[in-house]
Amino acid sequence: MAAFKEDAARMADDLLRTITTQALIAAFALLLAISSLLRLLFFVYFQPGGFGFPMRPALDTSAVVETALTVVLFLLSVVSIYSLLGLRRRYSRLLAMAEKLGR
Repeated sequence: MAAFKEDAARMADDLLRTITTQALIAAFALLLAISSLLRLLFFVYFQPGGFGFPMRPALDTSAVVETALTVVLFLLSVVSIYSLLGLRRRYSRLLAMAEKLGR
């Protein structure tokens, strides 16, 4: 029984560490998606034409594909962070239970 308690606590801790790492990776991907989207908006779609926003649209196929991929990365990052935070809550309760068993 003591080995089970120790293994359960170690497993829950390992799961929480892995989930945290994945959430950090998803947050970094979200940051990349936001910066890429801003770059696309300001330097690809609209090229500055002077003061303010008298900009002219500059569109090509590769920009549209890159924008679609960036939006997909953005959405996947948000969904991933949301689900990983839910998993973190669930497994943190498991870790707390395993620690109570160990006492």
